[in-house]
Amino acid sequence: MKKSIAAALIIFLLAVSASFCWADEEKDHVCFRVLDSNKDGLVTLQEFQKVYGNDEKKFKKADVDKNGNLTHDEYHDILGHGSS
Repeated sequence: MKKSIAAALIIFLLAVSASFCWADEEKDHVCFRVLDSNKDGLVTLQEFQKVYGNDEKKFKKADVDKNGNLTHDEYHDILGHGSS
C-alpha cells in the first residue's frame, strides 16, 4: 500500500514537472526560464553550466549566432523541452 502511494506520488510529481517543460510555445519556455537565473531573457554559459555542467560543446552548438548567450529560440531549437 505504501509503495503504491509513493509510486503514485512520484508519477504525479513527474507529470507536473513535465507539464511545465511543455509550456505553450508562445510563452517563454519554463525550463529556459529556470536556466535564465537573472531573468534577462538570455542564458549565459555560466547559467547553462549550473544545470548542464561543463558541457561547453552543447552550449556552443545551441548558440547559433555565436554571441555567447542563448536565446529562448536557440535553446529550444537545439535542446528541446529541457532535455539534458
